[in-house]
Amino acid sequence: MVEFKPLFNKHIEVDAPNVTSQILRHPFGLNISIELSTFNHHRYAFYSWAKWCNEYRKDNQNLNFDLVTYDWHQDLVYPCDKEKEYLESLDISNSFELSFFSTYRLNPLNHNHIMSAAYLNLINDVWVLCRQDTDFGKFEDEYITDYRGEKHTIRKFKNVEDLKNKLFQSRINHVFFDIDLDYFTIINDVIDFKNIYTYMKDKEIKNLLSYDNELTSWILNRTYGITIALEPKYTGGISKSMKYLSLIENLWFNRPIGNWDVEWKHLK
Repeated sequence: MVEFKPLFNKHIEVDAPNVTSQILRHPFGLNISIELSTFNHHRYAFYSWAKWCNEYRKDNQNLNFDLVTYDWHQDLVYPCDKEKEYLESLDISNSFELSFFSTYRLNPLNHNHIMSAAYLNLINDVWVLCRQDTDFGKFEDEYITDYRGEKHTIRKFKNVEDLKNKLFQSRINHVFFDIDLDYFTIINDVIDFKNIYTYMKDKEIKNLLSYDNELTSWILNRTYGITIALEPKYTGGISKSMKYLSLIENLWFNRPIGNWDVEWKHLK
């Protein structure tokens, strides 16, 4: 029987399967580095948020990070009582345990990673820009109480300007920026197995994510980590996911993600 413990990464950090991490200068030019993580399945964002929190909070236990996420789906399923027990027993300082948990203990439907992270206080409040309506077509605020008894607010927006106005009124200084590439689809009908997709125009995506965009620059200036989910099942296929990842690469960076010397274009 296989013994489930690491053999080769006892003394070095090895990311979870499916996760590629890129170390970058801070996009606002702060004297720190941040990571950009990409992965197929959105639940691996939980892995990155936990890893980053563990590192950042070594110097300041009170440091909190709001999550700003762009996603076609809301991905706001609450962990059940049993899942909460598993979460509370998780050692986020153990990268192997965190990797295993993200792969095999988080819901494989990739829709409860946000609420699970909030329950563990890995993220503070959540700001969701999405297209998916709730069952009643409402975008009302939701709340979750974490394992310490603290309340987290989840705000949902269908309109970029509404998100921008609310964020600009806030006092947030620390953000994790999360993008699911299926946000760039408009019609996204995989639930009924019709596989019908329509897409934002490339120019619209570039205008939305450009550093010259007020909202994007506001987010990036405060970001301490970026996660990008490819989710090819919901973009129309892996080639579509690669197209939109490449669009972001070309917009933000001087060379493709994965090279050692990737730089922000606006900082060069």
